[in-house]
Amino acid sequence: MPDAQRRARFVCVLSIAGPDGAIVAESRGTFDGVIGRAPRGTNGFGYDPLLVLEDGRTSAELSPAEKNARSHRGNALRLLVPRLVPMLAR
Repeated sequence: MPDAQRRARFVCVLSIAGPDGAIVAESRGTFDGVIGRAPRGTNGFGYDPLLVLEDGRTSAELSPAEKNARSHRGNALRLLVPRLVPMLAR
């Protein structure tokens, strides 16, 4: 496949349910890139060495702090926390 068609996206969906099973909050975070031709980097697992980001580095080449700031899991959690704070204040 041509590089332009090798798009990839990591997705994380977080949900919080009440005791009755009803979803009380949810969020979705994404981490976009393209599928690399060869793995690079050691700071990750799974497909991290193959997810090439806009700056040319793979997810596995990011420092842990950079990865947490940009990752699909971090994005989903940052979106979920503001929805949880009012529930915890009750």
